[in-house]
Amino acid sequence: MYYPMRMYRNRQYKLIKNINYKMPFPIDQDFFVSPTFQGLLNRTIANQSTHWYKTLHDYYYRRQWELYDLTQDPHEINNLIDNTTLSHVVAQLKQKLYSWLETTADPWRCAQEDVLEYQGVYPRSGVCLPMHNQLD
Repeated sequence: MYYPMRMYRNRQYKLIKNINYKMPFPIDQDFFVSPTFQGLLNRTIANQSTHWYKTLHDYYYRRQWELYDLTQDPHEINNLIDNTTLSHVVAQLKQKLYSWLETTADPWRCAQEDVLEYQGVYPRSGVCLPMHNQLD
């Protein structure tokens, strides 16, 4: 099981990049068979309320980007990524996140729009090459 995510936060905001966001969030077998998850699953199948702030679909399929105001929403319930008044915050946090990914030579720093190449004619530090997959 894996679901790569990267995150950057400051005192007020938390930005999450779900790298493999087109794939469903994995569920471990011991959690899947638990009464809690089975209750969510059965209520979802029966079109009943899950008594949870997310639908099962929203749990499985994350947005590529998530932004939370930790001072107003400490439980990270309301994703603010589409709030245009916060676009400057998103831009600043993305810049900080990408800078950190470069500094730490994160192997996922180019994903999901590009692919990291560092062999042959490319420098050992790596270069992000476009995949032309319509995700950027």
